[in-house]
Amino acid sequence: MEESGRLQQQKEFLIRAAYWAVWGTTGILLVKFVGPALLPFVIAFFIAWALAAPTDFLSERMHVSRKLISVILVVLFYVAVAGLLWLLASRVVSLAQGVTEDVSAFLSDTVIPLLERFSRWVERMLSGTAGKEGMVADAEAVETFAHTGGMLSGVSGKVIDEVSGLAAYLPGVCMNVLLTVIATLFMELEFPGMTGFLYRQIPKRWQKTTEDIRAYTVGTLAKYIRSYALILGMTFAELLVGFLILRVDGAFLIAFIIAVLDILPVLGTGTVLVPWAVIALAADETGTGGGILILYLIITVVRNIVEPKLVGRQMGLSPVVTLPCMILGLKLFGIVGLFALPFGVAFVKSLNDRGVIRLFR
Repeated sequence: MEESGRLQQQKEFLIRAAYWAVWGTTGILLVKFVGPALLPFVIAFFIAWALAAPTDFLSERMHVSRKLISVILVVLFYVAVAGLLWLLASRVVSLAQGVTEDVSAFLSDTVIPLLERFSRWVERMLSGTAGKEGMVADAEAVETFAHTGGMLSGVSGKVIDEVSGLAAYLPGVCMNVLLTVIATLFMELEFPGMTGFLYRQIPKRWQKTTEDIRAYTVGTLAKYIRSYALILGMTFAELLVGFLILRVDGAFLIAFIIAVLDILPVLGTGTVLVPWAVIALAADETGTGGGILILYLIITVVRNIVEPKLVGRQMGLSPVVTLPCMILGLKLFGIVGLFALPFGVAFVKSLNDRGVIRLFR
């Protein structure tokens, strides 16, 4: 009997595991292949949801049609977002001009003199007047020139490829932005009816559970945003202190831009700090280049230690679980997966703890 009961439990476990594995695989495939097409509508829904409460409040208080308030708030929201992006872009362009001037100075002070030495060496070789000592003395210049030329060619090639890729990607981005704006407007106009319709499709026995899930999702999302806001603030503070010590002009703005980039793992602080340090070292600014490299190492180590603990604590997950989820999500789904997979695991854990599902003890 005991053996029969054990086999029955194992059989039920395997059936349950296969059931959730099928649903999980289906969800992953949908997110992977259908998710990018639906992303503008998902973003529009969350924006409409965020604007729903202010819209209802203003409509009741001002005794104005909700649809009119919806149109006004959606327009004001996107105008504000566009204004902030324009302000940030103008600051970035101004900063890029300064960086371009530094690169130009590096080329004129370092690369061009090296090319002139190489040209003189070629002239001596062609004229046959170069002695053995001169050839040996300039061999280092030739090697340095070849290395520098290869490095510059590689960098310029990558820059051209990135610019070309961005130019090809730009129409799709503009179309998605337009779809998001239009979808937000339509969803906000019909938000009460749309959410009411969706809620009515849920069986009554699941409505209480759905309401609990909604409350949990909103609360966890707020904690998630708070944790990354703390990480951004910490990175900004580290950068600002480091730049002030190194006496970098425009330290506040540069630190803010790099801190925002650091939230995006595809970019990160290394996108700016590493090339900056290399250029500074090549221009014989050893103090600045070395200081920036040290700053980059400190920020990287601190973030990799703090992020799993902070995010996991906010969502009720152990850092041992949070870190693999973040890495796996990044590998499978990119930036969205970095945030979504830990959130999904925490969500499943909450459902299991509440008894809604039974996956583990």
